[in-house]
Amino acid sequence: MSQKLSLKSDFFKYVLILVSGTASAQIISYALSIPIFRYFYVPEEGAELGIFMRIAGVGAAIATFRYEMALPIPKSNAHSFRLYRVAFVITMIATFASVVIFAVTAAFTGTDRVLYWLMLPLTIFFMAFHAIGTNWAIRFKQFKDISYTRFGNSLLGNGSKLFFGWMGVGYMGLIFGTIVGYAVSSFWFLREFFRSKKTYKIPSRSPRNYAIAKQYFEYPKINLPHVLLDLGRDLLVAAIILGFFSKHDYGLFDHSYRMLLVPMVFFGQAIGQVFFQRAADKVNQKQIVLPDMISSIRILTLASIIPFTTLFFFGEELFGFVFGDEWREAGYYSEIMTPWFMVNFVSSPITSLPLVLGKQKEFFHLAIFGSALIIGAISIPYLVFGADLVTSLWVLSISQVFYKLFLIFKLFTFAKEADAKIELNEN
Repeated sequence: MSQKLSLKSDFFKYVLILVSGTASAQIISYALSIPIFRYFYVPEEGAELGIFMRIAGVGAAIATFRYEMALPIPKSNAHSFRLYRVAFVITMIATFASVVIFAVTAAFTGTDRVLYWLMLPLTIFFMAFHAIGTNWAIRFKQFKDISYTRFGNSLLGNGSKLFFGWMGVGYMGLIFGTIVGYAVSSFWFLREFFRSKKTYKIPSRSPRNYAIAKQYFEYPKINLPHVLLDLGRDLLVAAIILGFFSKHDYGLFDHSYRMLLVPMVFFGQAIGQVFFQRAADKVNQKQIVLPDMISSIRILTLASIIPFTTLFFFGEELFGFVFGDEWREAGYYSEIMTPWFMVNFVSSPITSLPLVLGKQKEFFHLAIFGSALIIGAISIPYLVFGADLVTSLWVLSISQVFYKLFLIFKLFTFAKEADAKIELNEN
């Protein structure tokens, strides 16, 4: 059964809600990033934030066992809230465990890094709860709430970075500001958690919670290793650049990387969250998902042309003008990585499809290959030829373009197979 999406469809309505909220957040983020990085922070301090966030990202993924990604999937809201309770309990346990781990780490790394390590458990908790709250909101199509949390995160998070930079606290200002942003988002979702608690009246220790969790054990079994693979890869890339090149180079790379992710956060993530919710609904209702995939790809391809083309030709000049000459080289790195991030941007919404179709294992195998490709591309040119970081980034960017195109092809194959089964059953 063919289905077409019109501009009046729910898909476009929900995308517009998320994009409008995210646009406001990103305008604030860009506006505040200019003085933040132009006047108060240097690449070496940006490197500290990059490493901190990668460590926190690993902790946050472990803290939920990835059960948050299952929240939009169950047909029953009560079953979904049971998963919510399980994810929250695991998050609390993981947070307390991280306090012990990082307290011991702080004791062995010297007094100048104590605050750095002790901020990690707090960051892990807020990042994990933010992920749980976001996916609960996706289930109920509360896309306005997601937009509000992004706006608050951007305004108060970046405003805090600016304030702490003005106070002269160094790289910890970037970390404090990031924590403030996630805390604001989490408090918004905490309100919804207490509302749901009153509605469903499900205790956290109910045996049925863990019976439901067993039904969705594929998420910690397959999706968690997948995410840890991606996050571990990012940590390894950081270690490689720091080891083979310098902290200054990594600071420039990380700033470039984060700026290139902005279009994906601004637009790709908005479409991805709507696509995930709709795909989960359609699979539960035995409807085809390919039309939504095609619409997502088409929208993002058109949206990517102007910003990524501009970055490819003028990235160095733009970074120098906006962030100051100290960050100009980060703009050159952005020019090199633009083709990779453009294809990544286009494919980003549909990467949730394997979760809906039960193809996590196949997607995990593809992710292993992709991660190996990234590690090889960033390290082999240096180890074999003594190449500089620029050469490694070119190899990385070109190889990832081909990998991402292959990934899109495989995702379309998954969707066509699923749709064919549905159409066969209808006939």
